Amino acid sequence: MQILRNMVPFTLWAVFYALMPTTTAFAVILQVPDQYPTIQEAIHGSRPGDTIIVAPGVYRLPPGNIMIDKESLTLKSAGGAAETIIAGRGNSPVITVAEGSRAVIDGFTITSVKDMDTFAIRGGGIYCAPSSSPVIINNIITGNNAVYGGAIYCDRSSTPAIINNVISKNKATGIGGGIYSFQAAPNINRNRLVENESADSGGGIFCYRDSSRITNNVIWKNKAKLGGGISCKRCAATVINVTITANMAVYGGGIFADSGSLRMINLILWQNEGDLYFKQLSPASRPDHSNIGDGDFRGINGNISADPLFADPENGDFRLQPGSPSINSGNPELIYYDHDGSRNDMGAYGGPEGPNKFGEVSGDE
Repeated sequence: MQILRNMVPFTLWAVFYALMPTTTAFAVILQVPDQYPTIQEAIHGSRPGDTIIVAPGVYRLPPGNIMIDKESLTLKSAGGAAETIIAGRGNSPVITVAEGSRAVIDGFTITSVKDMDTFAIRGGGIYCAPSSSPVIINNIITGNNAVYGGAIYCDRSSTPAIINNVISKNKATGIGGGIYSFQAAPNINRNRLVENESADSGGGIFCYRDSSRITNNVIWKNKAKLGGGISCKRCAATVINVTITANMAVYGGGIFADSGSLRMINLILWQNEGDLYFKQLSPASRPDHSNIGDGDFRGINGNISADPLFADPENGDFRLQPGSPSINSGNPELIYYDHDGSRNDMGAYGGPEGPNKFGEVSGDE
C-alpha cells in the first residue's frame, strides 16, 4: 500500500480513501441531543458502523417516526431504558429497520402516543424489514398497537436477535400481540412477554411458517383467542426452556399449534387456561421433559405434572424454590445442561443460554 501511495498524487489518494467502503475503523460516536437535536437527524448524519448515544429524556417523534436505513449502526441510550423514552405517533412503527440493516437498538423504552385512532399495520413498536437482522436488546417495548405484531413484526427472511427485553401491554387488532414472525428466523431469548393481547392468535408470540428459536423467556398473563402464550402455524420453530404461565385463550392458553413441526423441550406450562392445544401436529412434536399442568403428556418423553414451586409468582418471580420438581429434571442430554454443569432445570432459568436458578445471567452480555 505504501508503494501505491508514492505513485499517485495526494489528491487522488484522498479520493481513493473517500471511495473506500466505510468500516468500523472509521466509526464515530454521535451524541443526541448535544450534536444532533433528534435521533433521526443523527441517523441521517451517520455512516455505517457509527454509534449514536442518546441522552436520557423523552423523545416525541413527528409523523413517520424513526427509519434506520444504515447497513450497520448502533443506537444506544446513555442511561438505560427506564430513562430514555422514544414515543412514536402510533400510525406507523415507532422504529423501522430497513431491508439488509444489522442495526443494534439498545436500552430504550419504545412506546406509542395514543393521539389518533389509526394503528400501524405491521409492528407497532419495531418493524424488521425483509432480510434485516437487527439486534434488539435491553429495551422496554410497551403500549404499542398494530394489526399484526403489536410490539415487533419480523418480516420474511429477517433474522433479528430479540434479547433481554420487557415486552408488555402491546395489542394486535389482528394477530401477534407481542411478536409476529412471518416466514422469519428470529432468535427470541431471555425476554419477559407480559400482558400482551391479540384479538385472534398469539397473545405473546405468533409464528407463521417460520423457524423461530424461542429460549429462556417468561411468557405471563397474555391473552388471545388462539394461543395465549404462543401460537404457531405451519412452523418449524423451537421452544426451549421457557416458562409459560397464567396466559388466557379460548384454545391453548399456553401454546396453540396448527400443523408444522414444533420442538418443545424443557418447558414449564402452568396455570394457563388450557396449557396445550394441538389442532394438527406430528407425533414427533410432542413436548419433551416439560412440566405441564394439565397432565396430558405426563409420563411421556420425560414430562411431569407437578407444582413447579415458583419463588413468588404473584409478583412475577418465576425462579424455582429449592425442592422444585422442575430442578434437574429437564432433558438429560449434555447440550441442554445448565451453565453450571448440572442437568437442565425446566423453565426460563435453566439451560446453557439463560440465567441460572438464582437469576444471574450466564455468558457475556
